[in-house]
Amino acid sequence: MARRSQFTVNAEAIQGNIGAEVTFRALKVGEAREYRETSMTDQGLLEKHILSWSGFVDDKGNELPCPTDDLSIWDELYVHERIALVHLLYQGPDGDSAKNSPPP
Repeated sequence: MARRSQFTVNAEAIQGNIGAEVTFRALKVGEAREYRETSMTDQGLLEKHILSWSGFVDDKGNELPCPTDDLSIWDELYVHERIALVHLLYQGPDGDSAKNSPPP
């Protein structure tokens, strides 16, 4: 069995778009500790862990490129969207929104 170092989650609830999803690199315990104990921001944490996304749009319906391709995209998101992304990252591959969790 391979270690799940990356996972994809359903992000429809964040953007309201059917099929929206985000693929993350899994968060290690040491990285979570660093986040809590340093001045790292939500944005910094997400920049290190979002591998790709699809279905994210601006207010006009234009698709937003993944932040790994264009860091200015963060300014287009609402605060609640960014907070939701951090929450999904912390839930990991076994969270309620995970698309690639093994069956129970």
